[in-house]
Amino acid sequence: MRVKNLFFLMFLVLISVSATAQTTVEIVLAGHNQVPPVRSPGGGTVEITVEGDSLFVSGSFEDLREYYLGASIHFGRANETGNQIYRLTAELNEEKTGGVFKAEENRFELRSAQKEALRNGRMYINVRSNRNRSGEIRGQIPPLNF
Repeated sequence: MRVKNLFFLMFLVLISVSATAQTTVEIVLAGHNQVPPVRSPGGGTVEITVEGDSLFVSGSFEDLREYYLGASIHFGRANETGNQIYRLTAELNEEKTGGVFKAEENRFELRSAQKEALRNGRMYINVRSNRNRSGEIRGQIPPLNF
């Protein structure tokens, strides 16, 4: 009986560990990643975390050529443009040329199509400015294993 209880306990531990497993990757935002490339002093780093059915985005960007218009996650491979699927929320600096993405404000539910796109490296982050309305800095999300 004790052996059965031990196996059952180990099974429960494995289930709880896999249920809380997460995947995190850091992405560099730069003008040369845009399609077509943009000459920009702007840049940044963003951390993407997938935990269960949730996607979290945190990080920062700075030195956009003009004030920030918005940021979002899009479908698309490197060297492709695609449809926007999530709009990011940023806290901007005084000049409005940089800002911070906080994970608690940038949490998104993932459906099966978004999970598949993340697993295949078919999503990117795009930050737009008044000077570059279709995007000034961009970072491709690499294929994720989760």
